[in-house]
Amino acid sequence: MGIKLIASDLDGTLLTDQKTLSPYTRSVLGMAAERGIFIVPATGRSFKAVPDIVKTLPGVEYLITANGGAVYSVSAKKRIYQCLLEETSVEAVLALEKPSKTVLEVFIDGVPYSEEAYVKSPMDYGATEYGAEYVRQTRTPVKDMAAFVREHKKELDSMAFVCGDRAAREKFRRELVGKVPDIYVTASVPHLLEIGHKNAGKGNTLLYLLKRLGISPEEALAFGDADNDCSMLSAVKYGIAVANGTAACREAAVCVADTNQNDGPAKMIYKALAAKLN
Repeated sequence: MGIKLIASDLDGTLLTDQKTLSPYTRSVLGMAAERGIFIVPATGRSFKAVPDIVKTLPGVEYLITANGGAVYSVSAKKRIYQCLLEETSVEAVLALEKPSKTVLEVFIDGVPYSEEAYVKSPMDYGATEYGAEYVRQTRTPVKDMAAFVREHKKELDSMAFVCGDRAAREKFRRELVGKVPDIYVTASVPHLLEIGHKNAGKGNTLLYLLKRLGISPEEALAFGDADNDCSMLSAVKYGIAVANGTAACREAAVCVADTNQNDGPAKMIYKALAAKLN
């Protein structure tokens, strides 16, 4: 079968380490769009935090955001699907004692909100220099996060804890999994614990979108680099990890492409367009 849809993670996958699209990747995605192939960014970012260079790409009509918590139509400029956290899950998360030097952020209606301390000093919590600038540019600071979350507990696309201490983070991950109902826990980068509804995740949400478009999983390509991409790579026939991906991501893939810095996804897409994967 020919490929009708290409889903790809952004950070560490489709984007370079400088958080942009290389000219070659732009060119190959343009070729795919000209052939009527849907280009679907699938990211842990909120809708607001997806860069315009991605939203305005030819072929990008749908965006999977918040690790599958929501899908947006670019042309309609609205959300077309959501899988929000349960109120009981939110309360159970808040009831846990979080590790020291750990902050909470949440996504509500495509907008990211973070504890004020994190927005002021992201690098104190494990963010890279670029990540710190990204946080300052995209996050809305909140003074009393627990009160804010309880006020909006019916509206959460996702939650995330930022923790730079690996041992403390792993212990807290086990607590979340063992004590909080109806969630899944994943990570896009090492210092995060990202929480979504148990039925969300990039894989389930991509399958929803494929069904909506009348496209089979055998007609889709998917690319990723992190643990939060595993379900998406497993959901389609051609799930491909980039060489800089995590061990779990590479294991979930049918093959491994070159790195994000070396246009790994674009090179594979070009081969697929040339061979039509017959």
